[in-house]
Parts: sequence; structure tokens; C-alpha cells
Amino acid sequence: MTTRLRFCLVLLPMFAGCKYLPHTDYFVAPANEPNPAWIRVVNFTQHAAIYQTENGVKTGGVVRTGPLPFTHTQDIGMPKAGQDLTWDYYESTIRPGLETTVYMTWEGSRTRTCFVTTQFTPEAGRYYQFLLTSGSSGKCTLSPTLIERDKEGTGWHLVRNENVTYKNAGPTAETFYTNSQFENPDYQPPPELYPGTDVR
Repeated sequence: MTTRLRFCLVLLPMFAGCKYLPHTDYFVAPANEPNPAWIRVVNFTQHAAIYQTENGVKTGGVVRTGPLPFTHTQDIGMPKAGQDLTWDYYESTIRPGLETTVYMTWEGSRTRTCFVTTQFTPEAGRYYQFLLTSGSSGKCTLSPTLIERDKEGTGWHLVRNENVTYKNAGPTAETFYTNSQFENPDYQPPPELYPGTDVR
């Protein structure tokens, strides 16, 4: 085999195989939406995703689009409804009238995780919030709420959003291990097999 042929065989995957490189889809807020709905996801935003479906086409993806993976908060001025929100939440506009999926995941040590997926159809001008609790107790729970004005019109409060459905059993999910070997507390893999993961 000639050197030139070897060189071409090495370059071929670089030009023809881009589809095999890692790819992440991100949620992008709608541009020029005249009357959007608003959404906030609270906690574990590094694993949260939003998708919207129009005419059978699903778009969206993970919400953490900052230049650094440590960017935990995006605040666009949604009402806080008396909550002490200072870190790890994501706010955005979304298109109303479209089936919308919110996927949230908690990840603990030793590949332990749980997730909840919910669907709803947002209405224009309304504020939606999805908060996920920690799974450290063995379960995680998603709380879907609406953010509404007080009757006096001076403040905001949270109201449970009943107009959601769940892909699985409901708002609460049991934790599980993505690698069942970790169920054994004595299992200690080489750390280089799980870079960035707490395997203690």
C-alpha cells in the first residue's frame, strides 16, 4: 500500500464520517414569537431537556447551552413567586400550543440516577415551572406548577399544574443504577473507567 493511499484512508473518516462524532441537540428559545409561554426548570439543569413537537417534527434538547458546563442559571426575569431562587435554574420562552416534553434527571454517586418525563401544551402568556427533588432518598419527584398573580395583583404564587401527563408511572420515580455492578457497595472499579463520576 502506498503512502498516499494510507494518507487518504486516514483522512476519509474525517471528511465522510462527521455523523459519527458526538453530537448534542440543544433547546433554543423561539425567535420572534409574538406571544410566548414561559418555562422554568429548577434543579439539576445539567441533565434537563425541553422538546416541542410541531407537525410530527420534534425539536429541542438539553437546556444548558452556556459556553461552560458550569453555567447553572439562566434568568430572563420570570416571577419568582416567593421562592429563594439563586442558583441552578433555567428560564426560557417556549412556543404556545405545541406538545412540549420536559425531561429532568437526578444523578448521584456510583451511577445512581432517576428521571421523570412529563408532557403538556403551554398556553400563550402563561408561566410554567418544573422542579425536581433530589433522588438521594431513593426517589425523585417532579413538581409541575403554574406561576399566577395573587388576587390583589401585587405578587405571585405557585399553583399545581394538573394539565400534565407523564411518560411513565407519574411524578415520582425510583432511583436505579445505570451500571448494576455498583449495587454491590464493595465494587470499586478503576477510577479511569468513570472519569468525572463519583464511584466511591
